[in-house]
Amino acid sequence: MAIRRLSYRLGQEPHTGSRRLIPAPGGQGRRPTEPGDEEVAAAVERVIGTGVGTGADAEAGADHRGDGADTACELSYSLLPDGGRLLCAALPGQRVEALHLGPDTPGPGPQWPIDTWSAASWEPGAPETLGTGFVESELPAAEPAAARAHADRELLVEFARARSGRVAPFLADVRRLFEDPAGRQIVLVEEDPAAVARWIALACASLPEAYVPALTFTTWTRDPWRAPQQIIGVGPDAGFDRADEATLAHLYRVHDATGGPGSPPLPVSDAWAELTAERWLAGSPPTPPAAAPAGTDDAFALIPLLSGGSSGPLSPDGADLAGLSGDSLRAVVDAFARAVGKGETDERTLGELDRLCRGLDGEHAVAARPLALALVKHRLDATGGGELPDLTAFEGLPLGQDAWRELRETYGGRADDALRRTLRGPLTSWTEPLRLALAVGADGGPGLAEAMDRLATALLHPERRDCAHAVEVLDALDHTAFTRRVLRLLIVDFTERKLDRLRELARSPQGEWLRRNIEDAPLTVRLAAAAAHWSGPPDHLRGAELFGRLTELLAGQRVDDARTLKLLWRIVWRGGVPDRAEQPWIARTCTPRLIVEADLGRRVMGWVKEPDHCDRDLVEFARAMMGDHRIGASERATAELLVIAQDLADGRVPVTRATVGRLRELGRKVTPLGAVLRRGVDERVAGALARANPLDLCESHGLQILVAAGPELLRTYRAHLLDEACCDRLVRELPDRPAELAAYYHIWRPRRRHGVTAEWREVAGELLDQVLAPVLAHLDHHHLGQVATVLEREGQDVQEWTAWRHRVAQEPR
Repeated sequence: MAIRRLSYRLGQEPHTGSRRLIPAPGGQGRRPTEPGDEEVAAAVERVIGTGVGTGADAEAGADHRGDGADTACELSYSLLPDGGRLLCAALPGQRVEALHLGPDTPGPGPQWPIDTWSAASWEPGAPETLGTGFVESELPAAEPAAARAHADRELLVEFARARSGRVAPFLADVRRLFEDPAGRQIVLVEEDPAAVARWIALACASLPEAYVPALTFTTWTRDPWRAPQQIIGVGPDAGFDRADEATLAHLYRVHDATGGPGSPPLPVSDAWAELTAERWLAGSPPTPPAAAPAGTDDAFALIPLLSGGSSGPLSPDGADLAGLSGDSLRAVVDAFARAVGKGETDERTLGELDRLCRGLDGEHAVAARPLALALVKHRLDATGGGELPDLTAFEGLPLGQDAWRELRETYGGRADDALRRTLRGPLTSWTEPLRLALAVGADGGPGLAEAMDRLATALLHPERRDCAHAVEVLDALDHTAFTRRVLRLLIVDFTERKLDRLRELARSPQGEWLRRNIEDAPLTVRLAAAAAHWSGPPDHLRGAELFGRLTELLAGQRVDDARTLKLLWRIVWRGGVPDRAEQPWIARTCTPRLIVEADLGRRVMGWVKEPDHCDRDLVEFARAMMGDHRIGASERATAELLVIAQDLADGRVPVTRATVGRLRELGRKVTPLGAVLRRGVDERVAGALARANPLDLCESHGLQILVAAGPELLRTYRAHLLDEACCDRLVRELPDRPAELAAYYHIWRPRRRHGVTAEWREVAGELLDQVLAPVLAHLDHHHLGQVATVLEREGQDVQEWTAWRHRVAQEPR
């Protein structure tokens, strides 16, 4: 074992002017030069000869180091060809202190070589006993030596945050120093060697402990080309072309903090470097492992980085990954997932990873899906082939649809089999197996389907104890989607009996559970429950009142489709017929079209046959009923009679033999009509006949309707023709229309034959005298001759016409 503490001063050859190390005379705390020291001195000279801060440069002190008050020395740490190590401190006053560790000397214990930066024990007069760590002489430690062995982590956190964009690229380059020992050295360009020392301390605090003793460095040199160390600190005035492309691309990785290129970007994603940097920036520095984790040979594994540093465990809000994105984020998460899949994680780490996943959102949550899936599968596999764990603990993990699909394919069968075994027992034992089956999404399994079916059956028997047990299970599960599916099963193969049972459920003690979950129930269940509630005290609603109240639960608060109408009808009237007084309101509320589509026309045809008044709503309902092939012949004839009467009155169909014939035929089929309907039909037909052209009326045999008409029809017919406007129009138009004048005379002339009512004879005589007689005063001999010619051509009694005309002429006007 060889540990040498050697002191030198820089001397100058008087003849050549070259600088040489001259051993310092023995003094307090210093060993005199021993045999073999010449070889060590040569090594020190090679290291220091390439350094800055020696000779005249050392006398310059703060001129090239920045603030001299913060800098006690410039430090270098090198590996020698024989396996030894050399730690050199170039001090002001052209002094050099060196610590030589032979190849067989054990490592530095709790200290790092960089810990000796600014150590007071380098100063003259320092005691020989330098602390603990090495077996014999100890590495000088920064003050206070007894309080800490390494660089202050809080200061390193502040240092890293001030240079946040440069930390990950620097750590990635440090890692590459060990993956490729022949690779490029790192050049740190800083204004002050103290900053270089902090970078080196940050590297040591991040590397696995086994790598720290092998990290060589120099905090300051003016000639980096000759420096053998892995990390080389230089000032802005060093003899080094920082802009040379070949230098940057092939020889060195340059990190320039003085206005140069800064840290070079990561050529490829480095999950270890980026996660480590993120831990520093989050204020929770990692605690590197002493060796590679068990079960792996990767000293740079990511899992150990989850162990908390000075700030404790990984924070549950996922802040440690907040600065990662894209490929870096995916690489970190995938590394965690692989570690979980290989069984390289203990329970504490699994808990940390679980909390990490739950705290993520957005891009981070999507990237964490493989890790979340690995955690769930680890828990599932840990149980073997038997029972499944309580997977409700994994609710909230960012699994995604693909992950759930994989879980269902892999574990759903196990969960469903376990559930099916439980279904043989009492219903109260189903809760946990159901919870587990739902957690892995075993939706398509027969066990879950059977459980839902049996729960729904139990709910439809509120008189049995199982109904209360089913509610207990559903309440304990508190699974909205599952509850919704059970509620949907209540209306499968819906019957009147099921409707009654739904009402009984709503009125039972379990009705409170139904009301709590009513928003998740299908419309049928919601309406049945509401009907049960409103038909009881204190409302006691029935019939149209209950129907109207239930429509308030519908979208738009109205019935818009036949299916809903049929459902409401079954709930309110079952298979019966509404009260006659309610039928007009129902027809207007639900619309005739929907009533026909719902096959409910027969239930409200009483409104057509015995309406309270005959309006257009009734006519349109009758028109819709004509399309219902299930109503009876008498009902269809009644509806058609009303529709034809309205169409004649509106002029939608003309007065022809066909329409008059159909009207008379329908009148015979539906006799007797109710008073209101009869009045409505007569009023419409009378108006149509009064407005019709008299030639059409004669041609269509419409006169046959008039001569046998009742008082209501004749009253309307008379009123139309005696209207002052109608009379004036006829006086103006008929003198030039002899055929129409002759037709009016033919219609109204006196008749005594069988089938002509006394009412018609009276109305006809009044119309002859008050409507047609005033026209005669405007006819000359020519027009009178034309009328007589028309009557003769039509086979009418011209003498009767002449006698009537002479009688009118003799009557005073």
